[in-house]
Amino acid sequence: MKRIILLIVFAFASHLAMAQTDNGWQPWQKTSCYSKISFRLKYDGNNGEQHHWKIQFKSDYQNLISFNYNVTDKLQQYTITTHRKALNARQQSDEMDIYTKEEDIFLLVDKVSMTPYPENFIECE
Repeated sequence: MKRIILLIVFAFASHLAMAQTDNGWQPWQKTSCYSKISFRLKYDGNNGEQHHWKIQFKSDYQNLISFNYNVTDKLQQYTITTHRKALNARQQSDEMDIYTKEEDIFLLVDKVSMTPYPENFIECE
């Protein structure tokens, strides 16, 4: 009887742990420089010799913004990709796919502008 109760408790705890991962997504994280831009990552496994990641951004700004995001290895020696993204006020982006050679990656957001164009950048907070 104790084993059955223990198995039920373990199954329930495992279910809660999986639910907290939000279907494999890491928790939302604020960017290192702009507190109103958040991101989250999801590791989607290997695709051949490359690692497949999904990324989403979320804006807490009251107006449209645009920014660059750079994906690098953890040591920031190799830039894997650089893109520009625009988000409307309080918008969450669609999932975007990133493929990397390294499993450990680092995300940098910079050149934030209150326009859809890369101009009049706002300072780091």
